[in-house]
This record gives sequence, structure tokens and C-alpha cells, in this order.
Amino acid sequence: MSKAIATSMVFVLLVGSSALADLIQDQFTEIGLTNAVSLIHGDQSASSMQNLVVDNAQYNHGLDGDQAREYLFAAVGLSADASGNCGLVDVIQVLGIEAMQGQTVGDGMGAKAQMQTLDMVSAQTLSKADGQGSADALQTIVVNESQTVNNAAGITNSSSHVMGMQSASINGAPGASNLVDSTMTVTTAQSQAAL
Repeated sequence: MSKAIATSMVFVLLVGSSALADLIQDQFTEIGLTNAVSLIHGDQSASSMQNLVVDNAQYNHGLDGDQAREYLFAAVGLSADASGNCGLVDVIQVLGIEAMQGQTVGDGMGAKAQMQTLDMVSAQTLSKADGQGSADALQTIVVNESQTVNNAAGITNSSSHVMGMQSASINGAPGASNLVDSTMTVTTAQSQAAL
């Protein structure tokens, strides 16, 4: 009797592991924020703000009602203020976002595959030199990434949404020297297969 039980346990483990191999999901998200305000000389003011929301989700079903779902939501924000009097005002803001998703499904009528990446870089530099000053900066980005896979040989889906805003401003007077530097970059790549 112990041999029969051991054999059926091995059989159940093998069936379970092959069923797990039919749905595979990966999800990777990396978001980084940096915010810097610096005033050096006399009569100053400074401010800084960051907002961050990240929502990751995965869904997996299996056993011939195959489904898989991956989801990423991000809403970020950066804000900075500065003032001055005897100048040297800096604002530096950097945002990063990197996302990656992957899926395979298989089972009920076979193969499906998806891959999705999303890159985002956003940067701001405001500067001022000696005397007086002022600065403003604003960054707001909304990122949405989505995937769906079904099966019985139907439905694959991929999606990327990026919204952005960058704003900068600087003031001047005594011995004015200003610099505004702004960068925004998005790279996205998608891939699908239904063999």
C-alpha cells in the first residue's frame, strides 16, 4: 500500500508541475525619483515635493480555462521651488521608470507569447548664478502598461500608455545667469506570438 501511495503522489506532482509550466508570467518594475533644491547665499527659501503611486498586478488561471494578465500603473510627480537673494539657485529633478512584462500560456490549443517593455526618462535642471534668484519646476507622468492572454487559441493583448508634463521656469536680476535644461524620453517595445 505504501508503494501505491508513493506512486500516486509522484504522479500528482508531475501533473501539477506540467500544469504550472503552461502559464508563465514575469513582471518587473523599477521607478526612481530624485529631487534636489539648493540655495547657497543669503536670504533663502526652498521647497520640494514628490508623489508616487505604483500598482502592480498579475493574474493567472490555468487548466484549460487558460488566462494570464499583467498590469502596471504608475502616477508620479515631482515639484520644486527655490528663491534666493544673493543667488546661486539650483533645482535638479530626475525621474526614471523601467518596466518589463512577459507571458507564455500554452495548454488549450497551444502556444501564446507576449513581451512588453517601457522605458521613461525625465529630467529637469534649473540654475541661476550670483545675486537674486528664483526657480520653479514640475514633472508629472502617468504610466500604464497592460497585457492579456487567453487561450483556446484566442485573445492576446498588449498596451502602453504614457502621459507626461514637464515645466520649468527661472527668474533673474543682479548679475543674472540662467539655465534651463529639460529632457523627456520614452522607449517602448512590444512583441507577440500565437503559434
